[in-house]
Amino acid sequence: MLFRSLMDELSKIRRVIARLAPEATVEVLLVVDATAGQNGLAQARGFDAAAGVDGVILTKMDAGARGGIAVAIRRELGLPIRWLGVGEGSADLVPFDAEAFVDGLLRLDSER
Repeated sequence: MLFRSLMDELSKIRRVIARLAPEATVEVLLVVDATAGQNGLAQARGFDAAAGVDGVILTKMDAGARGGIAVAIRRELGLPIRWLGVGEGSADLVPFDAEAFVDGLLRLDSER
């Protein structure tokens, strides 16, 4: 019930912004823990349906997470990954580089 209430409130916020400031540029970024796995994908689905997500920030990429959720979010929802959190502070957000990300995944697989 709480999740539904949150989604309803997010939808309401989007409607109010559209009504009061139709000319405003609004970008909705969803922050997802890279270690969340399939739960992260479910979160992305729900938030995208309620708030119209424009992009994703993946956090905890410094904690050994491979970030495979990035592929699932992009494939299923078509949402771009905009930033990666590689530390604990705001200065630790780095722009997402798809080529470097894939190279990192392949390097990890070849090391096994």
